[in-house]
Amino acid sequence: MNECASPKSQRILLIRMLSVKDTATIGVAALRHFRQTFPDSHIDFLTFGDGVDIIKIIDPDITTISLPAHAWPNDLLVAIEAFLGLAEKIIPNQYSQIVNLDTAFMPCFLARFLHDAGENVAGNMLNISVHSLFSQFKEQSLKPEFVQSTEYYMQSSFSGMNRLHSRWWDTQQQFDAGFTEFYLRECCGFKNIDIDIRIPTEHIPTAMSPIYSDDKGNSAVQASVEHAKTIALCLADAHDGYAYPYVSELTLLLEAKGYNVWTNTHSKLPLLEMLSKVSAADLVVTKPGESQWYGTAVGCLTLLISANESPLLSMPDYATEQTERCPVHCPFTQGKQEQCCCDKPEELADGIESIFTELSR
Repeated sequence: MNECASPKSQRILLIRMLSVKDTATIGVAALRHFRQTFPDSHIDFLTFGDGVDIIKIIDPDITTISLPAHAWPNDLLVAIEAFLGLAEKIIPNQYSQIVNLDTAFMPCFLARFLHDAGENVAGNMLNISVHSLFSQFKEQSLKPEFVQSTEYYMQSSFSGMNRLHSRWWDTQQQFDAGFTEFYLRECCGFKNIDIDIRIPTEHIPTAMSPIYSDDKGNSAVQASVEHAKTIALCLADAHDGYAYPYVSELTLLLEAKGYNVWTNTHSKLPLLEMLSKVSAADLVVTKPGESQWYGTAVGCLTLLISANESPLLSMPDYATEQTERCPVHCPFTQGKQEQCCCDKPEELADGIESIFTELSR
């Protein structure tokens, strides 16, 4: 997409749907970039599930189009029907330009459908027409891998998208904001973008700082509100398929050191409540996953339990050493008679203590 070629006043639709994390990082940074680049334009945003809450926090006045979380099923034909319903909402708006920043199959399908219908679409889309896709369905010739990998189904007007699957974090070029910066600057070509994914905390319900509660709803008064540090253990999800297995042990060790600890291990809080909890903490501990962006979004320090993912992908404030997938706890490697390689809770607790000691100097 050539940003300079666009007229000053237009109506633009941005699409980023894949997950809340993607909306809150790539989506938010792109939205702010487009608002700055085209200040006279009306910008709408298409997202998914809780992504609406994120966009509304950033700009309560923005027009959002959303697909509810339950409306994107695994059944491809049912999902196609839902996304065709989105197209029926989009086309009457007569957008000057539609920009698909998503790489998932269904948003790329939607972008291709809109393109084939005559809409001005930039960014990512299917590399075959919708007519051809439906013909392959009918003939039962559509290969499963086609819908499973961007390398098979996606084409892009972004000239740098061929770097998407490269080991970019192993190069000499460094990206302070990790994948978000790499994707928007290098893949999408927004060279002058300011990577700003901060969420205004004044729009988040205030956490009650004198009170902390665990994930079961139990509450306690802090022994020393003025001095006690609060740690949020957001370890309930992870990209690698398994949560950190020693949350209970880590919690007890941290509490023994005098820290207040909140965990989300056994419950899924509404998004705004989760952000409120994290914004009231002094440190958030997470594995690579949906929870990883919470701390950065609200300005809280983040310690990443890296597991088998390079910290360079997200550039947290602090990170443990990268390891292999745990042969004991990872469902993809279970069955091998080997020892657990997860970070030991004792080492994590000592590391967290050293972080606060260093910060107090």
